[in-house]
Amino acid sequence: MAVNIVPVGADRKLLERFLRLPFAVYGDDPHVVFPLLGEQRKFFDRGHNPFFEHAETELWLAQRDGRDVGRVSACIDATSNAHHREQVGFYGFYEAFDDAEVAAALLGAAADWIRGRGMDTMRGPGCFTSNHDWYGLQVAGRFDRPMIGMPYNRPYYDRHFTDFGLAGAMDLYAWWMETGGQLPGKMQEMIDRLLARPGLVIRPFDMKNFLAEASLVRELYNACWSDNWGFIPLSDAEFAYMAKDMKSLVDADFLLVAEMDGKPVGFSLTIPDFNQATQPLRGRLLPFGWLKFLLGKRKIDAARCILMGVLPEYRKLGIDVGMVYRTMQAAFAKGITRGECSWILAENRAMNRILEGYGADCYKTYRVYEKKLA
Repeated sequence: MAVNIVPVGADRKLLERFLRLPFAVYGDDPHVVFPLLGEQRKFFDRGHNPFFEHAETELWLAQRDGRDVGRVSACIDATSNAHHREQVGFYGFYEAFDDAEVAAALLGAAADWIRGRGMDTMRGPGCFTSNHDWYGLQVAGRFDRPMIGMPYNRPYYDRHFTDFGLAGAMDLYAWWMETGGQLPGKMQEMIDRLLARPGLVIRPFDMKNFLAEASLVRELYNACWSDNWGFIPLSDAEFAYMAKDMKSLVDADFLLVAEMDGKPVGFSLTIPDFNQATQPLRGRLLPFGWLKFLLGKRKIDAARCILMGVLPEYRKLGIDVGMVYRTMQAAFAKGITRGECSWILAENRAMNRILEGYGADCYKTYRVYEKKLA
């Protein structure tokens, strides 16, 4: 049977099928962590998510013989294109059975949509962009359960993309560290000197002044990462939206602000690996998912360092090492002795060398692809 590509548009029934397709593709795969369906529905609500104020998007389902066999999205983010002075459209939310015709039809639909809006480059996969979860495609390393916010995919997706003419644009690394509840020796040698530096304070996020602190972190985020590959500035509305969703997940001891002589100069964000608690839910919190989550949450023993940045003029002072140290102190007190730092750009040699020096293992590689559109 021929492949039929169906745009989702504003059809809620088609959106629900779009959201549920991964359950068919992955089945009982022991490593997959399905996103919570309720959170996904909220994310796609154009009246709720401020991302859609500056982005145009479309979703498609692929059907064969009356059955949904794949899905893909396309997105044009005006903020990203203005910041980087480029004409890029993103593709993402890609899931499909291993069918070459289905893959070509899905990616072709996304490419045509992007090209038809004047863009000259197709980039992805993303959900939708680098500011969202599940960015990139895992191409190497351990294909086991992903950490919170990181993608998991069928290995054959790489073939689907390269057969379509997509090529690697940037690799992203995930580093794994097993501490055994003790700091690496090389780090401990630096800590005493670092924390004695006059004027340096590393403090936890003030949850009582959440909105003001969130605004401060947004300013630091935009300043610290502005020159990085793939960076997209966050508006006040977007950051408030993300911060509100993160508030229930964030532990103040894992969200740190570094100050030098009273001036905020850096921050770091680490999240316990809630995937350990949500994986058994298979996308559903109701009716008994909340109980399972609360019970599973008590057993979390790993965390993911998602963000760490220092203003350019304050780098090379060891402030990042100080934030790592404070994070590890907090983690050990909570029974967390292992975790992941991700993602790190392959071209970020300084950070990759630091992690390697501390004995971390570069255990997963993710790839972002590009294709020039005629």
